[in-house]
Amino acid sequence: MGFTFLRRTIVTLSLIMVLSCTFGQGGFNNSSRALYIFDLVSKYVDFGEDFADSSQFKIGMMLGDYELLYELGNLAKTRTIIQGKPVQVSGYKRIESLTHTQVLYVNKSAGFDLKDIMKAISGRKTLLVTEGYEFRESMINFIVINGIPRYEINEEYIRKEGMSVPQTFLFSAVKTREDWQELFNEADADLKIQKETVRRQQEEIELQKAEILRQRLLLDSLDREIALKEEVLREGQEILNTQMEWISRQQDEIAGHRQTINQQQQEVQGQRDTLLKQKEDIRSQIALIEGQLQQINIQEEKIRIQLATLEKQKLVLWFVILALVLVSILGYYIYRGYIIKKEANIRLEDKNRTISIQKDEIERQRDLAAAQRDQIAYQKKHITDSIMYARRIQTALIPSLELFSDRLEHFVLYKPLAIVSGDFYWVSRLQNKQIIIVADCTGHGVPGAFMSMLGVTLLNEIVNTRNIIMPDQIIENLRQGVIKSLRQAEEQDSVKDGMDISVCVVDFDEGMLLWSGANSPLYLVRGNELIHYRADKMPASIHYRMLPFTLHRINLMKNDTFYIFSDGFADQFGGPAQKKFLSHQLKEKLVEMSGMTMIEQAKRLDGIFESWRGDSPQVDDVTLIGVRF
Repeated sequence: MGFTFLRRTIVTLSLIMVLSCTFGQGGFNNSSRALYIFDLVSKYVDFGEDFADSSQFKIGMMLGDYELLYELGNLAKTRTIIQGKPVQVSGYKRIESLTHTQVLYVNKSAGFDLKDIMKAISGRKTLLVTEGYEFRESMINFIVINGIPRYEINEEYIRKEGMSVPQTFLFSAVKTREDWQELFNEADADLKIQKETVRRQQEEIELQKAEILRQRLLLDSLDREIALKEEVLREGQEILNTQMEWISRQQDEIAGHRQTINQQQQEVQGQRDTLLKQKEDIRSQIALIEGQLQQINIQEEKIRIQLATLEKQKLVLWFVILALVLVSILGYYIYRGYIIKKEANIRLEDKNRTISIQKDEIERQRDLAAAQRDQIAYQKKHITDSIMYARRIQTALIPSLELFSDRLEHFVLYKPLAIVSGDFYWVSRLQNKQIIIVADCTGHGVPGAFMSMLGVTLLNEIVNTRNIIMPDQIIENLRQGVIKSLRQAEEQDSVKDGMDISVCVVDFDEGMLLWSGANSPLYLVRGNELIHYRADKMPASIHYRMLPFTLHRINLMKNDTFYIFSDGFADQFGGPAQKKFLSHQLKEKLVEMSGMTMIEQAKRLDGIFESWRGDSPQVDDVTLIGVRF
């Protein structure tokens, strides 16, 4: 442990020495500020246990210097992860628009009242980093002397918000108000010198601007004269270029005509020679053809006589063959028709016998099905009447929603899968405290209803009779009651029934929400951010883990909205791909509806559930309670 402390001390002092050297060379500019903020929150600030539930690491600043916001954004592109969370940088023009951030930077030059900012971030576990404010007005406060930053730390304020910094980081901090005031005086003197320097530089700049303006006017006059002369030259050059192009085209055309005439003369001479040769060849071929035509005429006369004789013989032969074929076909079809008719009569008699037997069997089956249908209808009516009566009993046992305090805006979305439900909700008021419970029992329908009636009975005894109102103690006593009632033993596997439960107690005197959960979480929506409080991974029944349940204490703010529910909503199948709705979609919908009234939220959630389910059957009981403080 001593080695670890020594190593952290060396790392911290090394960082301070490196930063001091850097700022001494280049000054404490916006690039240095951005780097310093990232290094500070990455390595030297512990944001407490609840930091693990945050989905992002948010760095915010009250806008006065947009260049610093730009530097923070650029640095976030290369250093995308801080303490295992993705980085997001935000700027705020007004205090009213502030949302939850892990770090908030404020420069006094931006003109914001630090008391209003501290009031806005109180209780949100936000590290307040300022520059230029008075001693001990914030958590970490900077002042720049000759380009080198000095800082003071209000460790008491940091611990109050549930955060901490290592002792090694406190070594180089300013310890007393007198030292801080001396630094302020040095900063004022340095600022006065810088203002005087800036004033002299501005005077020199004004003189240089006047000289530059005079020279610019002179240059503009010269540019105009040069432009006029260039325009005259350009017009003359264009005329000359046009004439040269016309002469060049004429010369090219004359040369082309000469070449074409020579080629045509050569082609005509060649065609004359070829034509004389072809005429000579044609004369010799005509003489040869005339001799061959005389021999062909003699042969054709002989062939004509032979063809006439063959045609007469073919006609007689074809007539005899056709007559034989027709007689054969007629005899075949007469015989085939007789055989088909005989086989059809035999098959018809077999079908008639089969149809008669099937008709008798169908009539017997119809009478039997009618008797069974009547019996099933009677049994169904008897069972349905019994379940409807069980529903009346279950409804009577669940406390009335009138027990909700008028100080809490709320809704209850309750959709049983069957006539009776394995989910139940329970409310009560005791000692200026509002108790709200949602439970999901093992199974649904009649078995689940029996478990829910047992749960309601035990809760009435635990809270209303024995006056136990702490959420973790309520779940522990309920667990013992279930184990005792169902005679459960850890080594037995036959009876593992129980319930997942979420218990909320709103303390109006303290403005606090006390909550415990057994396999059933709590969602808290504050502003446009959802905080997920995770339940203990064990049910309110016998389990291989029998540890005490965790008690969460949550300071409530005006318009905070929290939700407790069973798993039926998130487990419903539907949508285009017939998949589960899942809890991440439910979180998104709750954040989107944060501006609606609770009644409007209930109607919206019911519509979302039915639209997602579509024609698919409901798979489980659905219970969801929303409460706005």
